[in-house]
Amino acid sequence: MSDIVDMAQPAGALHLQRALAAARTQSPSLLACHRCHNCEASLPAGALFCDADCRDDYQHRTSRRS
Repeated sequence: MSDIVDMAQPAGALHLQRALAAARTQSPSLLACHRCHNCEASLPAGALFCDADCRDDYQHRTSRRS
């Protein structure tokens, strides 16, 4: 006869599997910090990159890490 722990294990394993899958697919969000995330040039408030080339270079470098 199974107890409550035995019945909960499949649900716990499914929850863990889904959480791990979500963590693997989410890209880290960047915060605006008045500096380009690629070349560290000074930026106006709210900007993440100084231009499209820096953005593309950053995305290229970070995609190779995963």
